[in-house]
Amino acid sequence: MRILTDNLQLSGRGSLQLQLYQLLQYQILQGLWPNGALLPSSRQLAADLKLSRNTVNQVLQQLVAEGYIEGQPGRGYQIIAVPEQYFQPEPARALPVNQLTLNHYDLPQKQGMVSGLLQPGVPALPLFPYALWQRLLSRHSNREQLSGFAEPLGYLPLRQALAVYLCQSRQVVCNEHNILITAGAQQALFIAAKLVAKAGQQVLMETPGYPRLKQALQLCELQVQYLDASSANGLDITQLPSSSEAKALFLTPGHQYPLGGIMPLANRLAVLQWARQHNCWLVEDDYDSEFQYQHRPVASLQGLAGGEGVLFAGSCSKTLFPALRLGYLVAPRAVIAHAASILQALHGDVPLLPQAALTDFISEGHFGRHLRKMRRYYQQQKQFAAQLLQQDLPQCRLYALDAGLHLVLEFPEPIDDVSLQQQLAAYGIKAQPLSRYLFNAESRSGLILGIANSSQPELAAALKRLVTLCRYALAQVALPG
Repeated sequence: MRILTDNLQLSGRGSLQLQLYQLLQYQILQGLWPNGALLPSSRQLAADLKLSRNTVNQVLQQLVAEGYIEGQPGRGYQIIAVPEQYFQPEPARALPVNQLTLNHYDLPQKQGMVSGLLQPGVPALPLFPYALWQRLLSRHSNREQLSGFAEPLGYLPLRQALAVYLCQSRQVVCNEHNILITAGAQQALFIAAKLVAKAGQQVLMETPGYPRLKQALQLCELQVQYLDASSANGLDITQLPSSSEAKALFLTPGHQYPLGGIMPLANRLAVLQWARQHNCWLVEDDYDSEFQYQHRPVASLQGLAGGEGVLFAGSCSKTLFPALRLGYLVAPRAVIAHAASILQALHGDVPLLPQAALTDFISEGHFGRHLRKMRRYYQQQKQFAAQLLQQDLPQCRLYALDAGLHLVLEFPEPIDDVSLQQQLAAYGIKAQPLSRYLFNAESRSGLILGIANSSQPELAAALKRLVTLCRYALAQVALPG
């Protein structure tokens, strides 16, 4: 049986080749043409549809390649038998989602505005030297070797520049051979988690703490136990278990996130001794440690340990800008190759061009100058915001006054800070509820306020709106009944 095609019509949408392909495919899949039937010759099909033979032949060859038709010597093209289920209407061919297995890992979805006022974790983006950065990118943009694959640990000159900086600034014990370049600190923490523990094993982390670290540990299917870190000294070392099967302790000794505590030397040494006694890795997240306003950045835990037993993670998201997506993981030489293997399986290479630009930014002194400038600016921003909040909400307590790019405003009694955050979002304010950073059902509430990426007039206006809503929320809680 040979099919007649003189009554077919093209849809008029897309190229002629695409229209013909979709038309013939539809006839076959819907069972409108029987299995085994022969198509007209390409000459006849072109004449019927007023197409060139070249267009027709290209479509026929595509249908042959995809298994809809096959060539029969001396006879033309024959329709191949297609399973019956393909003759059903399109929606019926897909299995309903509720019949498929899906792992959620209890991870929240990113929602709401992309950015806003008082958003934590965002540096002063308008003050970054973009023209200089563009010149550095242009300097390397035509380098052929930056268009191929990277070394397993990342761009060697960048690792060399970072080694010098980390040794001088953070007293990290490292060289270019035990630094892995990652796509941000979040990826570095995830790789660290995969290195130190297997699914089902136990790890320790701080509360309040970094929600995305918690999510990374959940994604690794680890059992997480939380230790209090709400004091001015950060992690409460008295809570370190005397007997523990934990494979790692994740902590922020240089600047506890989010409450801002700084771990004193005696506590650091105690943590190192505890980790050695329990054969437990320490994973040091160097969050915001460059921005200390009362003294120089404190020495790293990794440096005190002589580079052994500690994985050190950091990034350029706060010092430069978040979209750069460049971070690093410092690990002992015996471990770093395993970390690189995880990175390759997870992500492949980190782009080389921004690594080359960052190398020059550091080695030519721009990075140091930018840090000094921003440290002064952020200190002024923090003092300005703290003064307004202490004046207008004296009943609330402020944390993280001496370091970092944010303030924590804690309410004198628990209120629904998630609902308050949603009200603030209606005014373009993206402060975050403190309750999302608490993992042991602590009865505390407040707001995490980014102070960096706003001018002082913008900061004042946003804080005025925030104060109004906070006063109303606190008054509602105080009402009897």
